[in-house]
Amino acid sequence: MKKQKKGFVLAEATLAEVNKQLKVNLFVILVVGFVLGSNILHFMREKSVFYGVLIAAMVVALFFVIKSRQVLKLKQQELIK
Repeated sequence: MKKQKKGFVLAEATLAEVNKQLKVNLFVILVVGFVLGSNILHFMREKSVFYGVLIAAMVVALFFVIKSRQVLKLKQQELIK
């Protein structure tokens, strides 16, 4: 019987899998960006510490998602060559 993959493993990924992950990654960036914008609007209205902390957390999350996209792009270029 063939073993099923449990998740995405970058070292063993094919070009199709990397392209799929790049699409998912772009969607996540858009969602995080939208939520970040919404939180900024709430913070400007209410001047709440909660929204300030939430904005900081979302910026950190966005940073890591963008970094993971850069790694995926490097893997994609490696697979294309």
